[in-house]
Amino acid sequence: MADKDYIIEEFISRCLKRIEEKYEVKILLAVESGSRAWGFASKDSDWDVRFIYVHKPEWYFSVDELRDVIEESFDNDIDAVGWDIKKALKLLKRSNPSLMEWINSPIVYRAEENFLNELKLLAQDCLNPTKTMYHYQRIYVKHDERYLQKQGYPMKRFMYYLRGILACQWIGKYKTLPPVAFQQLYDDIVEDQKIKEGIKELVNYKSSGKEMDMSEVPDYLVKYYLPLAAHYSEIVGKFRPEVDNSGISESLNRFFYEMVTKRSHKP
Repeated sequence: MADKDYIIEEFISRCLKRIEEKYEVKILLAVESGSRAWGFASKDSDWDVRFIYVHKPEWYFSVDELRDVIEESFDNDIDAVGWDIKKALKLLKRSNPSLMEWINSPIVYRAEENFLNELKLLAQDCLNPTKTMYHYQRIYVKHDERYLQKQGYPMKRFMYYLRGILACQWIGKYKTLPPVAFQQLYDDIVEDQKIKEGIKELVNYKSSGKEMDMSEVPDYLVKYYLPLAAHYSEIVGKFRPEVDNSGISESLNRFFYEMVTKRSHKP
């Protein structure tokens, strides 16, 4: 690990402790999200820390709707966003792709004993491939409409666009959550060696540049992925693999009870 990364991780650890003290919560899981987790961060990319936390048991016994999100910003371009355990599990039940990515992030800053492993098992049972494909299809369509059609094909926007298409390919092939690490995703999905090398060059170029670099991607990559984008936009409405998540509510409720009663914050 590079010295700079070690220093940042130490600082993030202190930030998490400050959050726990300020809000009187216990952080069960904290990970990196976004481009750093995907593996194509630029030199000046910020740090997107995402976490799941639990309150003291009595916090949950209220007739009022209490805020279940924590948002804090710190020095060194660190953006921290956390969800209460109940909110997280409700979103997990709905197969929320963003939460699924948190759970499978390759960069973990903190994980309570057994919590992450148990959460991953629940996530497998909650995964809805249809909803997940819709999510990634919307990502590449949004980037195409908002940026690519207006700006050409700048590096950053195309990488988000490409990741959405590759994720749809993965879901269509395996009906599972795509890998968070971008290299693992394209290594498996892309068969054309020229295209694979082209993507690798994009990743290396973006990682060595700045976040808002407007350099455009090669035409052959654009032409290769335009038909694939159209293809998955067409089939997403017909993609309906069978999902059996019977009994998932009971499992989530049991897990929620365990987290609140046994792993709640202790002053």
